[in-house]
Amino acid sequence: MTTTPGTVTTKGAPDPATPATRHVLDHAHLPVMTLRESALANNTAVMQAYVERHGLLFAPHMKTHMAPALAARQVDAGAWGVTVASVQQAMVAWEHGVHRILVANEVLDPAGLAWLASRRTADPAADVLCYVDSPAGVEAARAAQAEVAGDLHVLVEVGFPGGRTGVRTAAGAHEVALAAHDAGLSLRGVSGYEGGLPGVDAARAYVEGVLAVAATVRPLVDAPRALLSMGGSAWFDGVVDAVAARPDDLDVLLRSGAYLTHDDGFYAARTPFGRHPEEGSLVPAIEVWGRVTSRPEPGLALVAVGKRDISFDEGLPVVRSLRPGGAGDVDPVAPAPGAVTVTRLDDQHCYLALADGAPGLTPGDVVVFGISHPCTVFDKWRQVVVLDDDETVLDTIVTWF
Repeated sequence: MTTTPGTVTTKGAPDPATPATRHVLDHAHLPVMTLRESALANNTAVMQAYVERHGLLFAPHMKTHMAPALAARQVDAGAWGVTVASVQQAMVAWEHGVHRILVANEVLDPAGLAWLASRRTADPAADVLCYVDSPAGVEAARAAQAEVAGDLHVLVEVGFPGGRTGVRTAAGAHEVALAAHDAGLSLRGVSGYEGGLPGVDAARAYVEGVLAVAATVRPLVDAPRALLSMGGSAWFDGVVDAVAARPDDLDVLLRSGAYLTHDDGFYAARTPFGRHPEEGSLVPAIEVWGRVTSRPEPGLALVAVGKRDISFDEGLPVVRSLRPGGAGDVDPVAPAPGAVTVTRLDDQHCYLALADGAPGLTPGDVVVFGISHPCTVFDKWRQVVVLDDDETVLDTIVTWF
């Protein structure tokens, strides 16, 4: 038997027997992941205004959602292009019309490097870059560039002790930059990632160090403007502070991606907009809907949502609302804080602890969850439903993982 993507056999896809304008509970088989259109619109506008206000370029990290429809929304709002984490992700962006792409990673695969080096032959207006942080990376890039007679553009990544990739010292970064220049690669500048640091002050100090490296390698950049790329989704205000006095010929490309959907956990606690409310605010857009399937003992309810459906790596889900009876025409009930708590996830089950006085839950009721860390919930869904504020279905978008 063969099936077509988007049919009812795809998790999260609409039931073809129901009109698209119906309430989500009358439209989809649960569990289902949804996005609020109003939250997406708010977050897109807030973040684009932020980067423009601070004079930054913006390439939001597409690996968060891997949804071309959402990437198009971000580019249409003014983003320079997109960031990705792998050549495969870059290929997805390219095939969907985004030809300004930063691969925020070292690439050592010869086939991947050859593809990157050939992009300007395919489209002279394209701008595609990746990282190097070692002589081996420089040599692999040089060989791929020569094989396809292409043009490979690179940034030297500068890391920090105990962090992930990136040259650990300023002297080492200069050596890699010199090697890239001498190998005939198009050296564009430097990059780093502050998101793995414990707070905004540490992030600011680290970015200041990377900015100093950018100055030392600037004579090796054969372009009118050099580039510095930074920006996770937690401490990008530290980036803004650190680069405020940057040289006039240095562009700063921010890569933050989780802002678009935000969350109810990890980023809700860390977002720079919480520290700077005058800059705007983000709204959680993601919800995962599931039905109560069992009440096997007092104080415990089981919902058919599990690790296959919802993120759990940076905190368990939270209960946003309850829908008694599980129908679209029933008003949501917001439980009091601590009344209904997620305590555990199995592959396909969520354990809810019900405190004394919690709203009663019956098999068939619907629980709507907020999530922590959007990057690891999108990859569990090939179809994501977009809702209006009245919870009617506006669209179904596709992810490409």
